[in-house]
Amino acid sequence: MALSTLKNNKVMTWLMRGMMFFLVFSFAIWGIEDVFRGFRAQDLATVGRISVSSEAYREDLMRELNRVAQTTGKVVSLEEARRMGLDQIIFDRIVNGAVVDDRVERLGLAMSHDQIVAEVMASPAFQDTSGAFNRSRFNNVLAQNGLTEQAFLAAEENNRLRLAVTDLASQDVVLPRAVTTALLRYRDETRDARYFTLTIDPSEVPPPTDDELKKQYDETPAAYTAPEYRSIVVLKVEPLDIAAKLSVSEEELKDGYERDKADYFTPELRSVLQLSFPDRAKADEAKRKLDGGADFIAVAAEYGAKPSDITFADRKKTDFLDSKLADAVFSLPEGTVSAPIEGNLSLSIVKVTKISPEHQATLEEVKDQLTRRLQEERAREEIQSVYEAVEDARASDTRFEDIAAKAGIPVIIVPAVSAAGFDKSGKPVTLPDRDEVLKRVFESDVGLQEDAIAGRDNYIWYEVREIIPSALRPFDEVKDQVRTDVTAEKLAGALAAKAKALVEKAGTTTKLETLASESNAQVKTIAGVKRVNITEDFDARATEALFASPANSLTWSLDGDGKSAKIIEVTKVAPPAMATASQSAKEVADTAKKGLSADMERVFLAAARQASDLEINEELWTTIRGSALTVR
Repeated sequence: MALSTLKNNKVMTWLMRGMMFFLVFSFAIWGIEDVFRGFRAQDLATVGRISVSSEAYREDLMRELNRVAQTTGKVVSLEEARRMGLDQIIFDRIVNGAVVDDRVERLGLAMSHDQIVAEVMASPAFQDTSGAFNRSRFNNVLAQNGLTEQAFLAAEENNRLRLAVTDLASQDVVLPRAVTTALLRYRDETRDARYFTLTIDPSEVPPPTDDELKKQYDETPAAYTAPEYRSIVVLKVEPLDIAAKLSVSEEELKDGYERDKADYFTPELRSVLQLSFPDRAKADEAKRKLDGGADFIAVAAEYGAKPSDITFADRKKTDFLDSKLADAVFSLPEGTVSAPIEGNLSLSIVKVTKISPEHQATLEEVKDQLTRRLQEERAREEIQSVYEAVEDARASDTRFEDIAAKAGIPVIIVPAVSAAGFDKSGKPVTLPDRDEVLKRVFESDVGLQEDAIAGRDNYIWYEVREIIPSALRPFDEVKDQVRTDVTAEKLAGALAAKAKALVEKAGTTTKLETLASESNAQVKTIAGVKRVNITEDFDARATEALFASPANSLTWSLDGDGKSAKIIEVTKVAPPAMATASQSAKEVADTAKKGLSADMERVFLAAARQASDLEINEELWTTIRGSALTVR
């Protein structure tokens, strides 16, 4: 049944409690896997009659990478995804979905198709400002996710049935009061501290040996592995690329000037001082002072007004909301003070301090500006012609460089760029619409002719010329970096040992000032620190050390850069007020309940997997993880 033929139905059953109301949230929970039973690629896993295909896994992984890129603004390559373990997360998510699908099937659960349609139509995600279902918005979401209406509704039904099963495992979490109290104390306890910064002379650390360098290189290859690079060529066309080459005749300039003459008109502007009064008596009193020669700013100060409160510079007549006041202001000569003005909004006295007469710029005055404007207008009209010419040339397999030369548009040749947008030397690569181009480039492959990226009034074409695989850089090439890393590690180790020894030697008798004086350092103080109060001066490591030590004790922490450390004295521990009915306690409890619910759901899924008839094609999974998935 089509969405457009159904009436809005907001009926919600217990099965839908807690459901995410729009597509993106549903996908973030389960992903889109082989729920439509349409894929017949080789199976990665089977659970009873439910199967997970390698094609479904590939599509879900790519969809997740796109989602991460849209959320963070950073393109993530497949290699980076593997290093982060994202591929395993997606695989487990899909398999868990199949396990729950098998449980749904064995329980014989089902849902009304009409009810799902009604709930989708009632979703705010697909409604216009009047609250009515918006077919265009719905179709746009489908297009963005590469789904048909039927596929989307099938996915919604599948997600609801899955949640009907998993919700039973995680609902109605009861949190004991003691747990809430402990969590509240953990979150809101504050501490005061005094500390000083300890440094170490690099000369105290012996230079790394060749054996140490080689060991560092061999044991941490990921630190010296170059990411995957791609050699690309990019064409772009936008109005500014072709505007300067377009000629504008004198006749066109005259016509354009007459058409847009109002844009080059500046109305009369006035700068004024305006002082408002609550009653006529005070206004008359101020007027007498001003007539007697008193300074306007000084008089305003007597009535509690600062210069910034009464100064209004370069205002048009229409800038004044009060029409009576506007008429009075624009009738006064420059330098004069008005009588009290009974406006529609206030009783005021004003002084006109400057008048800038209206001005109609002549054609000669705006000729250069108008020429650029007309050129850009013409260029926008000709963009489509350039687009069609480029597309025709691409259809004939013409090289990008030749297309650019003939069309007179910029071409950008990038020998190597990573998914993060850096070249091999680590410098950022400049590209038009950089994030989108990189995203598309790393989804493409050598030799593929991709569609242009269409902007508001521009087009960008891209082509992958070569893929340079991620590889461990030769030792000689990164030797300087290895030396820097080993030196930094040794320096941090020596500094940590020095700080630890200093604290242990001080014990409970030596004052912090004495330690600071011996280290030529200055004691600083910090108050009201919470576990979440991370600042640049007192970072996460220092905060962790502070809360790991009792009151009146000394501790230490290594700074994030590894070049300095803090010697810290815990001067005060202040537990929070333990009002379990407070808003803070409620926030803590709600957060804990969500975490426990998620934990219970994970336990349920693990148990369900263990009890299910799950078979994983380990050979195929190993092959897929070790290969570069083809991105279409």
